[in-house]
Amino acid sequence: MKNVKAVAAAAVAFRKKRNELRAKHNLSLRDLYRALDLPGAHPLKDAQAALDSTVRKAYGMSATEEPLAFLLSLNALVAAAEANGDPVQGAGLPSFINDRSAYVTADCIEP
Repeated sequence: MKNVKAVAAAAVAFRKKRNELRAKHNLSLRDLYRALDLPGAHPLKDAQAALDSTVRKAYGMSATEEPLAFLLSLNALVAAAEANGDPVQGAGLPSFINDRSAYVTADCIEP
């Protein structure tokens, strides 16, 4: 439960920073993400790094572990469990979260 809350909080912080930067500099998402390709510090890079670190911790992935290899291995484990008829957790909030309202936000991007 602690990891779920931490990932949710980091995701909200990321979206908040992204929305602040878009509004402050009058940028489209495309322009904002293009700025991330430039060398040097950027507040959104920091927010993304914090989110990445939180997700890595939640999944037990080391800071140096290659994400795609990790995800492929995890996918293989889930596929094997599913083929065995074992229950697997689908995408989204884990099934042990009873009160989903704490994870619903209103910070979506409007057209």
